[in-house]
Amino acid sequence: MRIFVWALALALFAGGCGKKADPRAPELAAPERITNLRAQSAADGISLSWNRPSQYVDGRELKDLASFVIFRKDLPQNCLDCPVPYRQLTTVSVEDRDKFAKQRQYRFVDANVQPKSVYRYRVTSQLTDGTLGEPSNEIEIVRGP
Repeated sequence: MRIFVWALALALFAGGCGKKADPRAPELAAPERITNLRAQSAADGISLSWNRPSQYVDGRELKDLASFVIFRKDLPQNCLDCPVPYRQLTTVSVEDRDKFAKQRQYRFVDANVQPKSVYRYRVTSQLTDGTLGEPSNEIEIVRGP
């Protein structure tokens, strides 16, 4: 019986330590920053577009992109420099993680805008574990009449 217990323990621990790769600092496991956020006034609201990041900040291929989080600031017309915080507007899901061909560009239309109002937007990539990348470039746009 004692030999059986030792054999079982050896079999359990001999399988390996579970290490799959060298450890990385958490900040290197974040997706690269989106740098080409664009906005334009459209008939149905404000249209935002950006390219999908393809790498982590350490240069490795990005494989666990889950979504994009869109943030918006509503700026008062009489004080465009007032300190207004960003608020989370919505999340756009990435639905092609297991597919060979990945969607390269994303688009979102913010239909909840007022004419002649000023808005600022930023987009952040989010991984499946909830890690957020750095915010994208900031875009300011005035909603047309």
